[in-house]
Amino acid sequence: MVMMVMAMAMAMMMFGPSTSASPVTLDKNSDIINVLNKVTKLMSTKYNMGISTAFYSENSKYGFSKQSPGSFTSSAGFSDAGLGMGAGVRHVQDQDVYVWGSITKMFTGPAVLQLVEQGVVSLNDPISMHVDPFLMKVNNSKLIDHFGDGINDVLVHHLLHMTSGVPDYDGDPYAQAQFENRSKAFSPIEILGTFTPRQLEYPPGTRQNYCSLNYILLGMLLANHDNMTGSEWNWNTYNQKAVLPISVKNKLLQQSSFVNAGRCEDHTMMHGFMESYSTASLPPQDVWNVSCAGGWTAGNYLGPVSDVAQYTYALYNTDAPEIVSKESLSHMLNFSSPSNPRHPGGFKFYGMGTFSLDWSIGHNQTAYGHVGDTYGYQSQTTYIPASDFVLTVATNIESNSQAQPADFTCLAYNEIAAVLNGNSQPNCNFTVPNHFIGVCTCTPGY
Repeated sequence: MVMMVMAMAMAMMMFGPSTSASPVTLDKNSDIINVLNKVTKLMSTKYNMGISTAFYSENSKYGFSKQSPGSFTSSAGFSDAGLGMGAGVRHVQDQDVYVWGSITKMFTGPAVLQLVEQGVVSLNDPISMHVDPFLMKVNNSKLIDHFGDGINDVLVHHLLHMTSGVPDYDGDPYAQAQFENRSKAFSPIEILGTFTPRQLEYPPGTRQNYCSLNYILLGMLLANHDNMTGSEWNWNTYNQKAVLPISVKNKLLQQSSFVNAGRCEDHTMMHGFMESYSTASLPPQDVWNVSCAGGWTAGNYLGPVSDVAQYTYALYNTDAPEIVSKESLSHMLNFSSPSNPRHPGGFKFYGMGTFSLDWSIGHNQTAYGHVGDTYGYQSQTTYIPASDFVLTVATNIESNSQAQPADFTCLAYNEIAAVLNGNSQPNCNFTVPNHFIGVCTCTPGY
């Protein structure tokens, strides 16, 4: 099923000539929809899953605008089946709510950078400066009590850039505890005190290692400054939607939420089916009755693909980013790291709240956004600056390879780019050698 947010009749009135390129015709809009439908259905069948996808752009060279964006969605499969499990009765619908896991970091990082823009926080501040006041109010502790003196050298930018050296909580003990008490929402205080090792893994700034605890600690920073305005000193009173500027609050994330309590079945019709989990020994199962709190500011966002696609464009679009300043956006897109200080010619991995996703579209082109991998759900949202559009995909399975979000992105991007550029349709293939990061190849190239 496909929904066009921009009606065809409205499109005929709005699509005027452009000085940079001919506007997209109605046939091309139909072609975009056809590609989205085709690839979405193909992925659903290939991976045995429920899936929703979205395209979003406001670029005038395609005939779109902020008032009449190109906003298309597609869905396939069943919300109550995947990986050979479940009933297969309810068909996925375009506005179904998914569990997005680490894509939550794409909200938490910008919220911190907004405080930097306001002069409230510096990227070079010790993280303890902003987290300790919160911890003292909540449970009379400090970060040094947990990590020792090494935590004093961890700065705000280290957490944002995944170079802090703090260890992750998301291993087998945490997963076993969660699945033994499926509905329990572990608080960030419990995660830090019970499941996080008590020393740094390496000196801050010497390595880059993806770790969700970084973004839980940043959540404590955000809650600290939010609580200073007079709300109760507690982790779950922080309003994660506060990242949206007033100018965009009324149009973004209308069906989205940040979940601090409740099972996934309390928040969405989309069951989640787990083949395995990368950091824990768990059997294949439906996780619909497991807590959806998901590591708080590191993983608790739920919403439809249309909300995520529109937010991704507002955050990253090259002409007028709406969530953070262009200077802050440059920090988010700085993919240099201690092991790879000059990323051109080397592998680009993680900026600030942002993955480099070049590998998922091929042709040595630039792409970025975020991926999500949580119990029973895997997803990806991708902005391609040269083409100025977003592709977003959410699935209700968690596969060993985590290939399906990038597989969709590879095929859909290259076929839609061909439509928009008037080229013949390419033949594309996506392969994952081991897990997550793969290779997108297409012939003919363009």
